[in-house]
Amino acid sequence: MKPTSTSRRDFLKAATITSAVFGGASAPLLAQETRRSADNRGLPKKIIFMVSDGMNHGALSLAQHSRSLFEGKTTNWVKMYREMPVVRALMETFSANSLVTDSAAAASAWGGGKRVNNGAINVDAASGRDVEAIQSLLKKKDIPLGLVSTATITHATPAGFAANVNSRGDESQIALQYQERGVEVLLGGGQKFFPDDLLKKFADSGYDLLKNRQELLAAKPDAKKPVLGLFSSGYVPLAIDRESKPDLQETVPTLAEMSDLAVKRLDAVAKDRWFLMVEGARIDHCGHANDAAGSIREQLAFDDAIGAMLAYATAHEDVLVIITTDHGCGGIQLNGMNANPNQGMAPGIYNGTTSAFEKIAKFKRSFEWMGNSSGGLSGPKLGDYLRDRTGIELDKEELKQAQGMKSGELAKLFAKRHGIAWTSGNHTGELVEFCAYGPGSHLFPAFMKNEEVRPHLLTALDAA
Repeated sequence: MKPTSTSRRDFLKAATITSAVFGGASAPLLAQETRRSADNRGLPKKIIFMVSDGMNHGALSLAQHSRSLFEGKTTNWVKMYREMPVVRALMETFSANSLVTDSAAAASAWGGGKRVNNGAINVDAASGRDVEAIQSLLKKKDIPLGLVSTATITHATPAGFAANVNSRGDESQIALQYQERGVEVLLGGGQKFFPDDLLKKFADSGYDLLKNRQELLAAKPDAKKPVLGLFSSGYVPLAIDRESKPDLQETVPTLAEMSDLAVKRLDAVAKDRWFLMVEGARIDHCGHANDAAGSIREQLAFDDAIGAMLAYATAHEDVLVIITTDHGCGGIQLNGMNANPNQGMAPGIYNGTTSAFEKIAKFKRSFEWMGNSSGGLSGPKLGDYLRDRTGIELDKEELKQAQGMKSGELAKLFAKRHGIAWTSGNHTGELVEFCAYGPGSHLFPAFMKNEEVRPHLLTALDAA
């Protein structure tokens, strides 16, 4: 697919990114065209590795359903599948000690090329020795690394590409390792893990330091300087809450905005090759909380970042874009609903499914936000609070159940109205989606173990 002038001009604008990248509707590609097209493009000089943390197929589907029903559009991810020569695969996500991985072991499999125990970052399960992270290998080749995340930037997934610690919770040590190892681009949350003396070390090493959205948007994209941007004390606020709070919109950048600055800065500091990891981290957090509305909005924010990165790739023919997840979380699914509310989700003709799903559009706050700000409310006051933020009216018996409820239990009450339910609040062990677009995408087979990804990445960048 040839880049258009529109995509070159407008890839910063997430709101119009679909038309900017893809233009009008076009015929879907045939499967046999995909790998042939990919194989003819050679190898990349730049890799954008995008992770929708904790996403299962249900989360991907619900984001598409939401964009289709409420906006009359298609997600960038699905539209890419339909219209671009994308190589698709399934990936097994085991860790060294479990069929169900955590993010630390999953990212270590990618970043270290070896399965480690859950909770560890690039520490060999058998010997206890450090596994060389991909950042170290890239540094030897003078290839800069960028890390972008909506979690703390020291969280498990970004850390898996650059750090070595026995416990993923040692985020202060991870922050220090980033500085000592010279990770060129760091954008996300986690101010609390970067004390003043460490920030001074970054500044003395030549980093631009950014602390809010205004500073990110004002940062010179072509400055030949590394950059550290920390936009919240802990995690970056959830998209559903940011959308409803003008003050958050002014101060907290989107994942697409952070990713856009990252590729520009990497272009400026690199001789010709670079590697960028972009994580939509909070899909996973919504899975743990069984927060359906939060999950959908996070997945859509990640999809906006996909649009921005695909637009960048169409304007630069040397870019490989990979989009995947490290594991599922929560097992989210839209279940069939009957028009008769007394039937709920009982077997039937499911003619109430669409109207039930439409209720999700009225949610204005995450479970996280509501849980933190509704303490002590009960009875009618709690009912008013929940109705104003979800559009759902709970009856007296449900309000009694809702008071003091954990989010998973509250989710079950709302599932009776909108049809979206969960299997648990834990990570899940299904095979996950892995796709690649651009030069080098032909290197990835149709099925992989997570530890088998890194050799292909290094081959693609000629950094093995």
